[in-house]
Formats: sequence, C-alpha cells, structure tokens
Amino acid sequence: MKGKIAFVIGAAVGYVLGSRAGRERYEQIKRGAATVWQTEPVQRGVTLVRDALDERADSVRAFVRRASSDVFSNLAKQTADKPRSAGRPTAAAEQEEADGSSAAEAPKEAKE
Repeated sequence: MKGKIAFVIGAAVGYVLGSRAGRERYEQIKRGAATVWQTEPVQRGVTLVRDALDERADSVRAFVRRASSDVFSNLAKQTADKPRSAGRPTAAAEQEEADGSSAAEAPKEAKE
C-alpha cells in the first residue's frame, strides 16, 4: 500500500513539474491537493504521525546521545593508546619498514 501511495505521489509530482499544461493546470492541481490535505482522514493521519513522533522524540534523542558518547569515548581510548606521529609516514619510511633498510643507506649504495 505504501508503495502505491509513493508511486501516485511521485507520478503527480512528475506530472506537475514536467507539465506543459501551464500555470492554470498547476493551480488546479494545487487546489485539489489542498482540498485533499484538509480532509478529516488525512488530518487524522497527520495527527497520529505527529503524536507518535512527539512520543518517541525524547527516547530517540537520548539513544543518540548515549550512542554518540559511547562511540566518541571508545575512539578517544583507541587514539590515546596509539603513539602520536608528526604526520603520515613518507614513502621512504614506508619502504624502510617494508624491507628493513634505512633511507640514509640508500644513497651510499647508489654511489658504490
């Protein structure tokens, strides 16, 4: 049912945006949508959704705060345990780690 409603709404929006019928047809569609929006069943649905969101907003807000606090504290613990470096290692330092040689020794070997 939700898929059908979404399709109809999408088709209506596409028609309005892509319509060559002009401003008069757009205004007619707009008046029709406003009339439907103001009907009792639609407004009951709006009220139900608004009330459900109001009820859950505080619990969702508290959950997000707890979860983000946990994530940041775990991240802080992980970074506190790691030694700090001045920045990203250079390509020579990465190569040195990979093969166990020293970057300072490389020019000497090239000269010999």
